[in-house]
Amino acid sequence: MNRKISISGYQFFCTMFLFEVGTASLVALAPRAKQDAWIGLLLSLILGCLLYYVYTKIFEIYPDIPFTQHVQIILGEYAGKIVVLSYIIYFIYMASLILRKFEELLVMTLFNSSSLVLIGILMLCLIMYGLSKGIETIMRTNEVIFVLIMMITVLIITFEFIAKVYDINNFRPILENGWTPIIKAAIPQGLTLPFGEVVTFIMLMPLLNKKEKALKVGMPALIFSGLILLVFTLKNIAILGVPVLERTLFPLLTSISYINIVNFLQRLDVFIVIFMVCGGFAKITVFFYCAVSGSAEIFNVKKSGQLIYLIGVIILLSSLWIAPNIVENDRERLEIIPYYLHIPLQIIIPICLLVIALIQRLFKEDHIKVKE
Repeated sequence: MNRKISISGYQFFCTMFLFEVGTASLVALAPRAKQDAWIGLLLSLILGCLLYYVYTKIFEIYPDIPFTQHVQIILGEYAGKIVVLSYIIYFIYMASLILRKFEELLVMTLFNSSSLVLIGILMLCLIMYGLSKGIETIMRTNEVIFVLIMMITVLIITFEFIAKVYDINNFRPILENGWTPIIKAAIPQGLTLPFGEVVTFIMLMPLLNKKEKALKVGMPALIFSGLILLVFTLKNIAILGVPVLERTLFPLLTSISYINIVNFLQRLDVFIVIFMVCGGFAKITVFFYCAVSGSAEIFNVKKSGQLIYLIGVIILLSSLWIAPNIVENDRERLEIIPYYLHIPLQIIIPICLLVIALIQRLFKEDHIKVKE
């Protein structure tokens, strides 16, 4: 993992799409807005694009060195290492949280007799094997998974239209309680999950074979994934309605159970489970890789691959201890994490880093002019 790594723009696009859709497809987005959740999601997407622009500007200042290094350049060695360590812990925590979500999903749907530990071990073994072969292997795999995900998406939406399970009346009344619930749903929850999580991609941007693709490819990937999530949100509301949507743990999975075409084509849950697991695999892998590469940098480990199994064990154990059940997991995700982790690490610190870096560059340019 320490050799020269190069990824293409298309691989970056596919990975970001899967990363964004990975866990966001599991849950109801902007649930506080109820039938106006789709408006809250659009607002979150716009703000998320602005936030991603901040990330790319940070990258453009130091395009040839890892994020872990240019944080130390901007803030100084000691303060920089504290910030980098905070991000490493954040990456590990998020990988654990997402792994636990998928452990619960698989046990509740396909593997009722299995334990969370076994499911977690199997998923992590697959991810660790992929990372041991190099991040390029994961990126090439994501290209295939992206095509599979798009095929499943088109297939499911087509079947739902044929089955006529949509009810447009579920969107009424629009703006029943005004804009306040929508804004509260979008900020911070809708913004931080999933759009703010692309802060992780600052760690991947230096791997691009053409540095300008960070913005030219990343922004369309973010917008496209946001539009797909918008489609999912619209169809979940149209099929389930707000009362059912508020009670269900996995809205996308519940909505597909309504498909029944001539009493023959039904029970298509397995397609959505495949969809979710593929997205979850990509998302956990990105957090995992960033935790490993960041740890290798800050602790001066020459071969970062040596840290894969250690961090894998930490993620597995954390996923088991992180919450007693799926309800508590969701409560942490919606009520605690956005305020204590997402806002500082996704919004406050990146904006501060950009402002400090721009001021430093301005003073440096003025100093050069004075010398001349």
